[in-house]
Amino acid sequence: MSPLPTRLDLRAERAGLADLLETLPTDVDGAAGDLAGRASLLTGTPVTVAAWTGERWIGLAGPGTGVAGLPQIGLTNGSCRDRPGMLAADGGTVAVCWDPSVRWEPEWIHLLRQACAWLSLLLRQATSSEEIGAAGAEAEVIRDVVRQLLSVRDVDRLLLSIAERILGLLDADICGVMLREGDVVRMRSCVGNRVAQTARLQMRRGQGVAGLVFLTGEPAKVDSYLDDETISQDFMSLAEREETRSALAVPLRLQGEFIGVLEVWRRRRSVFTEHDIRRMVTLADIATIAIDNARLHDEQAASTAETERARDALQHQVAVLDRSSGLQQTLLTTVIEGGGLPAIARTVAVDLDCEVGVYGPDGAMLASHTGSQVVGSLPAALPPGTGGGRNRNRDVKRWIRPVYADGDQVGRVLLVQGRQSAEMMDAVAGQVAMACSLALLRQRAASRARSEAIEQVLWDLLQGPVEHRLAARARAQQLNINLTGALRVIHGQIENVEELGAQEGWDTSQIDRVRRDVLRTVRVPADGRGLTLASLRGDLLVAVAADLDRSVAKDLVASFSTAVNVHHPGLRLTWGVSREHHDVIELPSALNEARTALSAARRLGGQNVFLYEELGIVRLLLGNGNDPDLQTFIDEVTGPLVAYDRDNDGALIRTLRVFFESDCSQRVAAERLFVHHKTLRYRLERIRQLTGLDLSRHEDRMRADFALRLLQVNQTATDEIG
Repeated sequence: MSPLPTRLDLRAERAGLADLLETLPTDVDGAAGDLAGRASLLTGTPVTVAAWTGERWIGLAGPGTGVAGLPQIGLTNGSCRDRPGMLAADGGTVAVCWDPSVRWEPEWIHLLRQACAWLSLLLRQATSSEEIGAAGAEAEVIRDVVRQLLSVRDVDRLLLSIAERILGLLDADICGVMLREGDVVRMRSCVGNRVAQTARLQMRRGQGVAGLVFLTGEPAKVDSYLDDETISQDFMSLAEREETRSALAVPLRLQGEFIGVLEVWRRRRSVFTEHDIRRMVTLADIATIAIDNARLHDEQAASTAETERARDALQHQVAVLDRSSGLQQTLLTTVIEGGGLPAIARTVAVDLDCEVGVYGPDGAMLASHTGSQVVGSLPAALPPGTGGGRNRNRDVKRWIRPVYADGDQVGRVLLVQGRQSAEMMDAVAGQVAMACSLALLRQRAASRARSEAIEQVLWDLLQGPVEHRLAARARAQQLNINLTGALRVIHGQIENVEELGAQEGWDTSQIDRVRRDVLRTVRVPADGRGLTLASLRGDLLVAVAADLDRSVAKDLVASFSTAVNVHHPGLRLTWGVSREHHDVIELPSALNEARTALSAARRLGGQNVFLYEELGIVRLLLGNGNDPDLQTFIDEVTGPLVAYDRDNDGALIRTLRVFFESDCSQRVAAERLFVHHKTLRYRLERIRQLTGLDLSRHEDRMRADFALRLLQVNQTATDEIG
């Protein structure tokens, strides 16, 4: 132990210490060392000068410097009280410490307490200056951060910039920005991480430090991640791989609404202070403002772009509408001026430089134009069932639209895109179909008017008085209807349209459409052998045909039935055909004959068409009671024979009568006529040639026998009157 100082030495040391307390040195560490040295000389024992940092004591000067030595003398907190081995100024943050076994003199206490107060003042001044300088530097850094963050407009780039700036300001190793997505916060930007999974972090409430902030809405920190018991264990393995030790996280709030978490991690042992938390909160507020600005900028940019796109689309749409409106006006003018389907196809194809095809209900092409194309791609026919809409081929874009008239689909129009846009083709496809509908309606109206005029002519010819029939013949000539030569009346009946409609579930309009199809088939059949003078009333059809012999008349009517059954299988038609008449004045009689033939066809069956001249005596049984047509029947069979006998001094009538009286035996008849059997055979062949009757057939023999008997009755009556 050092020898105790003398009284003279103590006086000198007190004077030196007092002089030191009157100075204001700027070197706090040097002042602490001077204080420790003079206090040691004054007390005769080693003295340590310590300072309170707010969290712990640290040695400033003296042989006991260093944190490790201070707990030996009991300095563990900042509540400095006089105790053995320790002395501090009231409310000060500086203390002098010595060996508790050494007793200090009371006269030293006051001076050393003043010394502690003196050094506390020097420390406070130095700390204030440092804090001011540090605060100014930090403020300048924050201003720089604010300028940079508020200048970034891209959200992702902004989040990366936030993470990078905060990483440096908080002296951290990892920084991440997590944004809220429903019930989770998901990492949107991360810097400093070593494990890829960190950049993909996703946390729910209560998971990890960020989840704790998400749950409470308050800042949270841990000083030792792996040892802390306040956070969940969800991400401990990830923390081990990243070697994280401490962490600090604060909420991101926008107008009071939680939008995410800002978090930093350190890989070294350290403690985030209250000052760090305040800085982090300040930076989080700045980051939130920057995020909001970037979002607003993105929204404004998106809104501006959307407005520009809407404007461009509107301008394009207006241009399309202007162009389509002009084409529509041109098409209307074409229809009004009488242009038909070819004119419409040509107008559209030339105006739009595209291909246009118009097809009928059966898919056959009615009109077309290929625009500027030398070789077109239009199909010759459209398959049934090809619907409307835009059909895309590999290289060709097509638009198909239905064409309607009077509620019926009467065709389709096909457009093949040329140089115009798809929007333009969409806009005009319907207009082209509408123009075709108007043209067909115009044609139908004209056709309907002509049909009505033709029907009036027909019924005047069949049912009108003589003067009406003569006038009707003149009107027929004006309508280019030929009524010269031999005329026949054809009478038909649709037998089962109502029953077929009930089976198929047709409504009234569909049944009427079937009836119109039958009339259309008679007027315009596929083979071109139509009957212009034709009319339908209910299920009964009447027509007038010219220059038809028996076989042609049967074939024609049979072709009508075949054509109808192609579209309406199961529909039955029955026909009756009159004899030939060479004057329109006789057409009412021809109508009666056709009715009789139709009645025979319906009653006798076996075939769907009967010719009046082939009915024989049946027509007398089915004919009108007011006009039995006996003389007509007699004239058909015996007229040619009577004329031959009169002109050739022949005996065909007598030969035929004797033949029947001989029970159709040629030998007996020849004997009774006193002629050679060859002569008899010659006469019978001549009879067949003149009348068309084959006497080997029972039906023809019966007609001839009945006609001869009626002729004999008429001659007897005439002789009696004479």
